[in-house]
Amino acid sequence: MAKSNVLECQPLKTVYLLYFVLVLLLIKLPIWTLDFLPRSRRARPSWTLKRCLIIRTLQDLWSLKVNVRGQCNPAVEVPDSALVDAKFAWVDPLPDDLVRGETRRLAETTDVRPARIAGYWLLKKGHVWMGLGAKPGENVVLHMHGGAFRIGTAHPSDVTSNFTRGILKHTRSSLRVFAIDYRLSASAPNPPANPFPAALLDAIAGYRYLVEVAGLVRYLIENTIVSLAPPGHVLVVLPWLDLSMSRHGPDSSAMLSVRTDIFATTPGELFEEYAVVSLLGPMEFEVVKTNRYMSPVSLHVKHERGLFKGFPETYVVAGAPERLMDDSAALIDMMLADVVRVISDILPDAVHDFVVFTWHEPERTDALTRIGEWIDKMEGSSLKF
Repeated sequence: MAKSNVLECQPLKTVYLLYFVLVLLLIKLPIWTLDFLPRSRRARPSWTLKRCLIIRTLQDLWSLKVNVRGQCNPAVEVPDSALVDAKFAWVDPLPDDLVRGETRRLAETTDVRPARIAGYWLLKKGHVWMGLGAKPGENVVLHMHGGAFRIGTAHPSDVTSNFTRGILKHTRSSLRVFAIDYRLSASAPNPPANPFPAALLDAIAGYRYLVEVAGLVRYLIENTIVSLAPPGHVLVVLPWLDLSMSRHGPDSSAMLSVRTDIFATTPGELFEEYAVVSLLGPMEFEVVKTNRYMSPVSLHVKHERGLFKGFPETYVVAGAPERLMDDSAALIDMMLADVVRVISDILPDAVHDFVVFTWHEPERTDALTRIGEWIDKMEGSSLKF
């Protein structure tokens, strides 16, 4: 049985958080302020003092030993009266006959089964819910929130909704976004839960909901399902595509961007080790290194031409100072080699998750504006995520 985190128990959790906050406010922030006053001391000279302090604080928060991010109970329906410009929906489990190929084999290995999940329709401000059917000329967006498959929620109150709200604000043809609450993975010291491919099955179930009720890429291309054609376009924002961290040399973004991203991972340490262990469940680490679903751009995956053959037009957003920048760069190169149409949007001063940080301007608005223009150029009723 896994040992529990004693710091999660009260009153220890309150004492720990109080100590953490006091040290941050009274000691660390004043020291960082003095340190960052000269531009030559900043992680990027182009950054303002405010941005430097925010990012350094986020790095410190990353080291917290307790969970301070509330999670909604995914098994409880949320009444529409409790939501603003949003609507709750249940997504039925993916039928067993649609779990196919390598994904089925992995699901049997990890004992993962399809499950009912929650979803949220986020509506353009002022838009009145007019039913599930897509309207003429409407582009419907399916969104899977970030969080390394271990934290976060699709609930409209979560910080990740800043991204979906931003898309709605900057597009004319999208009146709503459907965000799914896929199952989150966990491992010791928490009870093990939802290893791979739980989140993938939930994503496909969400796509099926849009196609069959309201109306993912590699899986849909490799496993032909007549009623579930692949989406017309894909939007990839700040992706984590190599869970094995096969690119970790001295010239890698994982090493060069230690001071310029929001994560506090030690150089050379496996990025998001807890999430990787949680996703693996009973599987060996070799699976993360070689599986094209979990780490499609890993150097250990066979990268012969064709890995992305047949993928639809893809828009890739990334920040140059990100520790995961190499993942995005590898994805772009591999897709271009497979003759996939790729729009590359690399922002020189944007950190990971910048699209959800309302303070990260002008990069956030600039990126959302370009994404909105891209979406508006599509034909109506296309599906993308």
